[in-house]
Amino acid sequence: MSDELTKKQKEELQRLTDEMMNLSTEVIDNYEEIPSELSGSVIQINENSPFLDTIFDGNKWKKVKKNIPEVPKNIEEDKDASE
Repeated sequence: MSDELTKKQKEELQRLTDEMMNLSTEVIDNYEEIPSELSGSVIQINENSPFLDTIFDGNKWKKVKKNIPEVPKNIEEDKDASE
């Protein structure tokens, strides 16, 4: 069996590659027009979240909350400042 692709296989591979590139371009264009609130790496947990109760017993979570900034940092601004 040969390691070479047939003409039909190459055409199919090119068609699939073109389709994936078009879809990825659409995703990028869509994101630029309508940015998602889910993008980025900021995670916020409300102080009433049951998640905190599963990790911290009693009122221990309040000590953690003291160190959380009121406004999340903008990662892009931090990158610009460091350059």
